[in-house]
Amino acid sequence: MTLEAAKAKYFTPEIALVTPACLRPGGTGEVVIKGKFPPGTKFIFENDNIEVVKENFTGGEYRATLKAAPGIGPETAVVKVISPVTCITTQADRAAVVGGKFEWTMDAANGWRIVARSTGSGTCSSGVAGDEYEMLFFRKGESTPFETRNASLHFTAYSSTNYRFSIGGGGAGDIMSAQQDAAQLAQKLGDPSLSSAQQAQLLQQLQAGMAAALASLTDPSNMQKMQEQQSKFGCHIINLESRGDALKGNMRCSEAVGTEIALTGTRKLVP
Repeated sequence: MTLEAAKAKYFTPEIALVTPACLRPGGTGEVVIKGKFPPGTKFIFENDNIEVVKENFTGGEYRATLKAAPGIGPETAVVKVISPVTCITTQADRAAVVGGKFEWTMDAANGWRIVARSTGSGTCSSGVAGDEYEMLFFRKGESTPFETRNASLHFTAYSSTNYRFSIGGGGAGDIMSAQQDAAQLAQKLGDPSLSSAQQAQLLQQLQAGMAAALASLTDPSNMQKMQEQQSKFGCHIINLESRGDALKGNMRCSEAVGTEIALTGTRKLVP
């Protein structure tokens, strides 16, 4: 068989639709992938914590039951779709998502304790499944946080340091609060029983809330306070390696606090 003939028979797989598997740690879910695939196409999920329990491939549809390892955190998996003989490959991100609401507790080498709690829905539709967090910072021996920030969680299956928290600035809380209010108003706007006047009132509330949040962030006095706070605190990244529920990594802050502070801790799934 010539190269041209092989490429014609074992062409580039075409993914038309992916219905991701939504899993919980230790649980199972089904992924469905539709498209145009050569006979003998292979489907590989690039995450060692996600196992294919059962699969069925018939023409233009692939179905698989996946199982997530117990004790893992929020994760995702890319699916590689590989044509036989030619090994021409295509892929789809987030073909499997391990979701849930989690709490991360970390002890820093400078004596701080950091607690990150999911604020998202914990469903598979939001980022890494509940990827928005409230992050609390405590000094040693204190039960009241001296700093509260919003943070976003990022995951990669391709590095031993597989989690990263991006910590928001001190003024981000206004925007986050406005976003949460906007989501609640959007749900209310979807109520078919609302009158036109009620819908207009909700829209006005939404616009006013966002405008107030933006005004607060652009106020010169607030900006100066944020800059001063940033120089004293300045924590913006936490990198973590997770083995089961055990964590280790580092936190990067301003020079006044420490540019690379060692962390250890644990993670748990919460109701």
